[in-house]
Amino acid sequence: MSINRSLYIGLSGMNANTQALNVVGDNIANMNTVGYKSGKSVFQEMLGQSMMGTAGTSMVGSGVSLATISKNFNQGSLLGTGGEWDMAIGGDGFFALSGTVDGQEGTYYSRAGQFYKGPEGHLLNPMGLKLMGYPANSSGNIGSNLTELMVDDSPIPPTPTSTAALQVNLDSTVEVNAEPFDPTKPGETSDYQSSMSVYDATGASYQVDVYYKKTGNGQWEYHVLTDGSNVEGGTEGENAVLTPASNTLTFDDAGILTTTPASFTLDFTPAGAAAAQQINVDLAGSSQWAEESVLKDLDVDGSQSGTFQYVNIDKNGTIVGTFSNGEERTLGQVALARFKS
Repeated sequence: MSINRSLYIGLSGMNANTQALNVVGDNIANMNTVGYKSGKSVFQEMLGQSMMGTAGTSMVGSGVSLATISKNFNQGSLLGTGGEWDMAIGGDGFFALSGTVDGQEGTYYSRAGQFYKGPEGHLLNPMGLKLMGYPANSSGNIGSNLTELMVDDSPIPPTPTSTAALQVNLDSTVEVNAEPFDPTKPGETSDYQSSMSVYDATGASYQVDVYYKKTGNGQWEYHVLTDGSNVEGGTEGENAVLTPASNTLTFDDAGILTTTPASFTLDFTPAGAAAAQQINVDLAGSSQWAEESVLKDLDVDGSQSGTFQYVNIDKNGTIVGTFSNGEERTLGQVALARFKS
């Protein structure tokens, strides 16, 4: 072996360890880089000469080289950033990003979950690449076409009330009061009251009160009232009667509601409205048991207009926006890419 080869072997070791130190330095420099995966140096022996001897042929090494830098893809620690659109991946997968890097347009992949909403509604990373996923339509249904995510945070328009589900328990031990119901003093001439809020087409809210009066064994009548200022032609401070033509509830000996159908329709004409707003009120599930009269359940549709407040991204990547009227709307779903190797 020549002296030059011996010197080269020593030089190869110095070069390989210099590259290894570069890897260590890179790991240290990126210790606060979001989504960074540390590297590890993998060395390999270089064989450059065979020699014949009494024991046979043997290979003489020519030094060492850096074979590869392997990445550690183990799950890192998840950190809270306070960023509204920041995300982290728990487990396998990469965010799919669309855009141009160094003049090359295509799809890129990253573990870094730092994002912000661009002026056009795209979710962008610090390099301006667009996050890809499955957008949702106006009804909140997530599609199946992978594309650049667009977050629609436009206000939700008001929705008028059209249905209400109302379940009450009416105390069977209440004595029958012969005095007829009087809308000018409803609290004194009824046995129980429940209330609900309904909305018109502009999102204005109105309180509607339902009064229940026992008229016999298993027999109740109900009366629906609202303040006169809420309806066209009404007088503020006076109760306007909205009671439908049929307003009787009948229960069997077990306190089960037997009235069929157990629903009624209100023709509600809000003040200033040109036409009546029909609201179907369903009383199915109401009961007459020997317990205190109580509102068991109330579900009324309709809402005021709502402006976007904040977003929540669940563990499946579904993006849900919450609005000022309490409504929630699915905005899309983040896609993750996985690789076999």
